[in-house]
Amino acid sequence: MIDKIDHLAIVVSDLEKSMDFYGKALGFEEILRFDSKLPGIKRISFMEKAGGVIELIELDDTKDFVDDPAMPGFKHLCVAVTDFDSDYERMKGMGVKVLEEPHVLNKEHLTTTLSKIDVNMKKGLKRAVFADPDGLPLEIMQWL
Repeated sequence: MIDKIDHLAIVVSDLEKSMDFYGKALGFEEILRFDSKLPGIKRISFMEKAGGVIELIELDDTKDFVDDPAMPGFKHLCVAVTDFDSDYERMKGMGVKVLEEPHVLNKEHLTTTLSKIDVNMKKGLKRAVFADPDGLPLEIMQWL
């Protein structure tokens, strides 16, 4: 049986630029790096924050970068924060592109049909979406 999700892999166009972004914007720290001899893959970096791990994969020149938002698959990375307003302003102050301004989703927007966790949909959650260096959506969220 599965113990936990180990990591989320993200294809990036520039490994150093993405490592800098995820490190400075979200506090991820690099824990492992590989130069790759695998076909199509140049370098890989694993970065960790509070037990969550992302794998940044830089492709070599033999692979095309697919950008089709309608294709099933990865849609965004969401990180939970404890001080939404402060983190939003900090990232915005860093010049990180905002894709969706802060807003609250609550019972007016979502109807709970199953919950095995304690959520208060009267208050809901506050969220905003930024773009990482490759334009991939990065959501910050705080339960209210």
